[in-house]
Amino acid sequence: ALFDEGPVTGYIGFDPTASSLHIGSLVPIMSLAHMQRCGHRPVALVGGGTGLVGDPSGKTEMRQMLTQEQILDFGSKIHAQLDRYLHLSKGQGIPVNNADWLLKLNYVDFLREIGRYFTISRMLSFESVKSRLDREQSLSFLEFNYMILQAYDFLELNRRYGCLVQFGGSDQWGNIVNGIDLTR
Repeated sequence: ALFDEGPVTGYIGFDPTASSLHIGSLVPIMSLAHMQRCGHRPVALVGGGTGLVGDPSGKTEMRQMLTQEQILDFGSKIHAQLDRYLHLSKGQGIPVNNADWLLKLNYVDFLREIGRYFTISRMLSFESVKSRLDREQSLSFLEFNYMILQAYDFLELNRRYGCLVQFGGSDQWGNIVNGIDLTR
């Protein structure tokens, strides 16, 4: 019903943890391209902020930490790849980098304003966290915060661009639900 009412803004995020997208990114990219062809507005988010943290979803161990310079370099390469499919440089979509808002946050203020909406019990219930803990594999505090940052991305995109939809795989379900709950 929402898509029938008029143009909808929706997003997918891509963390720049490598110099190129991989085959697993094809379905999300094509989802944005199809949305764009149907007259809607795609937001292609490159996670320059979340890429510094690392998404624990689907991982058995913590990612190798990359420098801000590496993340910036990978992010520009990924934006160029996304532009081939989404024509972002022609204004047909919105290219964003969550480093623009995440790196400016004051941690204590962020915890007070945003962190209060998240409970540890709810965060532990999501498969991305539960599976790591069930396998007795470590989950760093840094990674544990990822879902809060991705939820905040959705809130920021909603405020800035009227974004109402987030696309993602089943491994992103907890992150997506947290974004919806936070925005409400």
